Amino acid sequence: MAKTLKKSEFVPKKTSDVKQAQKFLSLFGYLNPQDTEYEGVDMPPNPESPPEGALKSARVKSGEIDSGTREALMHFQKFYGLDQTGKLDKATVEMMSTKRCGMPDIGEYVAHGNKWNKNDLTYGFVNYTNDSGLTQAQIHNAIAQAFALWAAETRLSFRRVNISSNPDIRIRFVSGDHGDGAPFDGASGVLAHAFYPPPNSGDLAGDAHFDEAENWTINIPTGSGKIDLVTVAAHEFGHALGLRHSSVNGSLMFPSYGGPMRELHSDDKNGITSIYGGYSIAHAMWTHGTGIQIERPNNLDNIVRAGFYTYLYGKANTTNWFHFAIPTPVIEDNKRLKICCAILRFRTFSDKAIVRHVHIYDGYTKIASHDNINLTGDQWFRKYGVAHKPYIYWGLGISIGVEFKTGTLHQRRMDFVSAGCDLIR
Repeated sequence: MAKTLKKSEFVPKKTSDVKQAQKFLSLFGYLNPQDTEYEGVDMPPNPESPPEGALKSARVKSGEIDSGTREALMHFQKFYGLDQTGKLDKATVEMMSTKRCGMPDIGEYVAHGNKWNKNDLTYGFVNYTNDSGLTQAQIHNAIAQAFALWAAETRLSFRRVNISSNPDIRIRFVSGDHGDGAPFDGASGVLAHAFYPPPNSGDLAGDAHFDEAENWTINIPTGSGKIDLVTVAAHEFGHALGLRHSSVNGSLMFPSYGGPMRELHSDDKNGITSIYGGYSIAHAMWTHGTGIQIERPNNLDNIVRAGFYTYLYGKANTTNWFHFAIPTPVIEDNKRLKICCAILRFRTFSDKAIVRHVHIYDGYTKIASHDNINLTGDQWFRKYGVAHKPYIYWGLGISIGVEFKTGTLHQRRMDFVSAGCDLIR
């Protein structure tokens, strides 16, 4: 994702500021650098060619809002749902000033055209961030959580390997000019970029680079000036899988970073399944809400069993973990099964009861962590992917971490309907 230009840099009456805007429009696919007269202004490099069809082919005069620049501005404004004034007005300046991805923009969800020719992908770390206070284990969990969003909707799997094993997707934390022609520009700027699947970009195909100058975090709320690693990684991995940007505001593949997003929008799901196909639920196993195990009964004010529901009323300002053991046929027709995802049906009655975490286990081994998801309200079919889709050996379990805040008894109510998983061969 990419930093754009500061608001103070946009004063339309100044030639230099119009030039800066033209550089922005060229970098993100609204002007074709080959059709411009930039008169000595260095154009920023791009990790990929701007998308065909998004470029405005017109000779434009450097430092002037001429017809070609005006048309490019209107295209940018249309993409972001702004009034198509063709001017560097306040709304346009503000949108250009948001943190965002460094890849070019185009349409709704749009497939790049290339895809991986296999479903089982590997990834590895060239290096790690040094300045954000994150441990390697925390980074591993964040990256696996990001991949798991895409794994939950497709037959793709993502397995971490040593960099010496030549993984398909290589992850780097770098700053400034790092040798790929698309240098980062410091904190709160270009957040990250990624490269489309082969054969694009040669040896860089599929790789994802994160700006070391950013203050990365895995916590929500993130805190001032910090960037959610899971959100940005999931976005960049969308590019690494073959998705371009989407113009649907609220989608993960929208170019601008608007804060943490730990789920796929329907537009993202449509995009990824248009490339790799979805999957039909192959072998779902369920247990009713009455099968729940409560880790801290003393942190509840009340428990009600109603048919196959379980209603829980948490004590104010407490946390709790709720566990489900899922009946799991680990071998079927002499073939061991793999897990694709866990599935939950639940609801909370206000933001005073918040699902913070969902962890998935095979026996006592944790195989997936979905942390800081912060869900409330009706959640009648929530899938939680497992990035590497491992074989199951000992039986699946799902653990749900919940925070109860100050509020009325009803506001602190949470209903569990059922929990399950989908298994594949």
